[in-house]
Amino acid sequence: LVFRDLVAFVAQLQRTLLDIHTLLDYVKILHPLLTSPPSKPVHANPTWMGCFMRNTKICEGLYFVGVPVVARR
Repeated sequence: LVFRDLVAFVAQLQRTLLDIHTLLDYVKILHPLLTSPPSKPVHANPTWMGCFMRNTKICEGLYFVGVPVVARR
C-alpha cells in the first residue's frame, strides 16, 4: 500500500509541475503576444499541442501568436 501511495503522489506531483510549467509558458510567451499581436504570424511552436475551434476570430489570434490551430466549421 505504501508503494501505491508513493506512485500516486509522484503522479500528482508531475501533473502539478506540468500545470505550473504551462502557466509560466502562457504568462511569458503567449500573454504578451495576445495583448499586442504581431503583424506577421509567428512560427508555430512544435512542442505545443494546439487546438480545434469554430470561432474564426480566436483562431486567427492564436494562429498569429504561434499556437497550432485547426478551424472547424
